[in-house]
Amino acid sequence: MSAVELKVEAVALDWKGNPIVVLRETEGRRAVFIWVGVSEATAISMELEKQSAPRPMTHDLIALILSKVEVTVERVVISDMRENTYYADLWLRNGDQSASIDCRPSDAIAIALRTESPIYIEDDLLERLHGALRDSGVELSPGAMVVEPGEPTVH
Repeated sequence: MSAVELKVEAVALDWKGNPIVVLRETEGRRAVFIWVGVSEATAISMELEKQSAPRPMTHDLIALILSKVEVTVERVVISDMRENTYYADLWLRNGDQSASIDCRPSDAIAIALRTESPIYIEDDLLERLHGALRDSGVELSPGAMVVEPGEPTVH
């Protein structure tokens, strides 16, 4: 796997008020923006802010179940984007067995945060995303972030 590690930098809103998860390279300046649903944004934000609900939310429950059956989350990999939809794999380990499960990036990120697991993006996907940005001719000032206008897809 040739991948770049990401960290969740923030959950923000686009210009229409739709939630976006902002992921940035741990050792670099490139960022990835993934539109998510309101409940997923809430789950990610709560974990970032170390808040907890009175009862376990879905991602908390998943993390608890994995822990009880002694399965660890090795990593999350954002693996592709097709037709404005991102794809991710949740890599699980049980002893010497490893398995990948296809999932929405928003769910994978929420689970990774709860299990303190690393988040990666395939290197070629990150290059493809930033190549498209470079090809668009948009010039950025240092530290600026670009959010593509238009209708977001919920992931």
